[in-house]
Amino acid sequence: MYDTQPIQTPFGVSVFGSALLKVTPDIASLEFSVLRTENQPKAAFASARKGTNAVRNFLDKARITDVGASRVTLSQEFKYSNGEQRFIGYAAKVKFHVVLSELDRLEEILIGVVDAGANEVKSVSFESRKLKEIRALARSRAVEAAREKAQVYCEAAGMQLGTVIHIEDINPDILTGRNEGHVSTKVEPDDSGDIRAFDPGAITVAGAVRVGYSFNPDAVT
Repeated sequence: MYDTQPIQTPFGVSVFGSALLKVTPDIASLEFSVLRTENQPKAAFASARKGTNAVRNFLDKARITDVGASRVTLSQEFKYSNGEQRFIGYAAKVKFHVVLSELDRLEEILIGVVDAGANEVKSVSFESRKLKEIRALARSRAVEAAREKAQVYCEAAGMQLGTVIHIEDINPDILTGRNEGHVSTKVEPDDSGDIRAFDPGAITVAGAVRVGYSFNPDAVT
């Protein structure tokens, strides 16, 4: 699971440390679209514009202000059937991105935008506005975990831990097996604590590091 490549030039003790912090999300990110397909471009644009205006009106009435919308795009739609490509029509699309701070209104807003005319819901994800500081804390605890591990190895070997001579940031995806940067919604054991029950809706922020220490030549335990 973890990187086990041998050290080419032995120098002391090299250890891996990790930390996983569970965070309650405070915002929801919604991505959805108004998509209309018609026989002619003009009709597709008009239909998409009508649906877009209805969605905007709903969001305004719902007092949702953190809203982003793309310009309308147009593409040709085809359907493959019995080995043949058949023209369906022209598809006009407007993409929306909404950041919602009131999480208890999520169901209301999703139902509202769909009823208003949105007919593609791409994703609903939960995030935290404090992600930067939580990442920093996870990395700090990963370093602490690495030092504790190094001390155990040194004591077992009858040596005393020296100074830090190398620090390498490790992609924390290896803690969860998921490629989502430093954020995941799955919790695995880490070096900084015991396994405990967790909120399935919580965000898990990971930190991982490899630290190299020298031995203290002037002291032997």
